[in-house]
Amino acid sequence: AQGIPAVALPPRASTTASVLGLPIPPPGAISAMLRAATRRPIQVLAQGGGNAGRQVVAPQQCSGTGNGVRRSCQVSRPTRAAAPPKGDGISHDVAYTGLWGQITTFPKRRPFATNIIVATVKTSLADIIVQKSEGKKDIDWSRNGVFTAFGFAYLGVVQWFIYVTIFTRVCPHAIRFSNLSWAEKLKDRAGQIDLLKQTAFDNFIHYTFIYYPVFYFFKELIQSDDGKAASDEKSQSTVERAGAKYWRNCVKDNLYIWSLWVPGDLFVYACPIWMRLPLNHGISLVWTMILSSLRGDEK
Repeated sequence: AQGIPAVALPPRASTTASVLGLPIPPPGAISAMLRAATRRPIQVLAQGGGNAGRQVVAPQQCSGTGNGVRRSCQVSRPTRAAAPPKGDGISHDVAYTGLWGQITTFPKRRPFATNIIVATVKTSLADIIVQKSEGKKDIDWSRNGVFTAFGFAYLGVVQWFIYVTIFTRVCPHAIRFSNLSWAEKLKDRAGQIDLLKQTAFDNFIHYTFIYYPVFYFFKELIQSDDGKAASDEKSQSTVERAGAKYWRNCVKDNLYIWSLWVPGDLFVYACPIWMRLPLNHGISLVWTMILSSLRGDEK
């Protein structure tokens, strides 16, 4: 067989494909098709086949493969609901820098603490202003103590609960309405109704049946002089004496407070809710001076 050239025989797969007349795939195509065939069932199962609610993470380059071969893997993870919002819906997470930024953003970041500080200082200051305007040489600290304690405990703490917690539940559109623009407020009928409801509740329920009785209780508790009290008053408790004094003055007291606070509340409750109590205290400074003038020296 000398002189006959050697012929290289093709692989068995290539020979079979040639005999059947099929195209011969390029090198590496078969292994790529096998990898795709194994990945496809996993994708189908992850998307709907008994695993609803799971999401498929796109294939990523595996670390530690120095040959640059791209590897992929399918990872499923449960879909979680969004986390509940933090805070009370009134305070704001405000970014600040430096001491001045910390001071100027404090009312938005800590509205409850701001309310207590402003209420206490404002109520005490209002009484001092009235006492000085009355020509007193020395401050009556017992009288001022009534307003200071009332400002801290009631105006600072209790009114926060009334205005922010109760009123926003009784009037569910209050917060949304207060944060709208003035043009949007004119079109919001539900918010306008809640604005009127808050004003009515504040003046004709809160002030009449809660605010004044608590004020007279603090006044009687701190400022009463049992030595000069009448014999029938000595046998009464502090609550009874406070109630009797409020009953004598209730008509005049309520007419005074309604004349200021009905228009004042319409404005306060229409402003953004984080401004509600600061604005309330601004009007309350004027009202406290009126109240101090009316009932400050009354024994």
